[in-house]
Amino acid sequence: MIPAKPRILRWRRSGQHCPAEGFGAAAARAGWYDLVLAVASPWAANGPLSLQMENLLLAVVVLLPLAYLSTATAYGLAFWERSEGAERLAPRLLLGCLVVHAGYLATLAQRYHQLPAATLSQLLSLMAFAVALLYALLEQRTGSRGTGVWVVGLALAFQVLASVFSGTPPEDRELFHQPLFALHVSLSLVGYVGLALAAVYGFLFLGLYRELKGDRFGRFFGRLPPLAELEKMMLGALTIGFLALTAGVAVGLVWAFSLYGLAWLRDLNILASLALWVLYGAALMLRRLQRWQGRQTAVASLTGLALMLVSLVLFNLLFSRFHEFR
Repeated sequence: MIPAKPRILRWRRSGQHCPAEGFGAAAARAGWYDLVLAVASPWAANGPLSLQMENLLLAVVVLLPLAYLSTATAYGLAFWERSEGAERLAPRLLLGCLVVHAGYLATLAQRYHQLPAATLSQLLSLMAFAVALLYALLEQRTGSRGTGVWVVGLALAFQVLASVFSGTPPEDRELFHQPLFALHVSLSLVGYVGLALAAVYGFLFLGLYRELKGDRFGRFFGRLPPLAELEKMMLGALTIGFLALTAGVAVGLVWAFSLYGLAWLRDLNILASLALWVLYGAALMLRRLQRWQGRQTAVASLTGLALMLVSLVLFNLLFSRFHEFR
């Protein structure tokens, strides 16, 4: 079997048509076809670089947690040690993570011709990317990096879980190619990301609240936004997450009923999503009615995050048959 690189060089010298379209032809003329083909043709399952591309995807699965770990460490040094160098470096590392992660997800989408959310690993990786992207946009808009270590740490946790559960390719099911699948997953993803961010802000709220209540001005004090602002950020993320989750659950239930009738009532994943929806809906209502204050809402957000992780990981791996991500 002729190695991929000599074969590419032979195409380039002879002027023959290369097996990659679009990017490939222009890149070959520019003299850097090797690199572009390695990035742009992972979906050529029978192509000369299919094995190399699979190895590249596996390498990215290992490297992404390390990249997020480096980024979270930089934000941590900026937060705890007030390192100016780390504060300048952290956003650049985050941008690099987002670029690599976006390329990885795009490659998966092209490789399997579907939204990269058909396995537990893909869904968790998509959540990690969404959390990091949303934080990067917020940081760019506000200029505040005080919560970076915590939010990027959450993205790191999701990506570590995604890498741990990677290895099984998605099934080629008609279900995954339907537009309603993409709509349901997209809405649910926005909902989960919003609720996860609400839990992060709730955690920070509780930490700062305890310091202020105990007259202890520790490391939280002076490094985080004011308590009222943290509560506002928590409630904003909670509201957006709840509304998106409501739409995602509604689309999912209508779709599930049309396909499976009442069989979805036996699915623990769906029941957990409904329980999550009830929990957050009750928390928002009680806060709006002023029966709850910020502390109780923060505790509810953290409880919801725990339930979310149990639903995504434990139920999908051990119990669920309808939402089977293995």
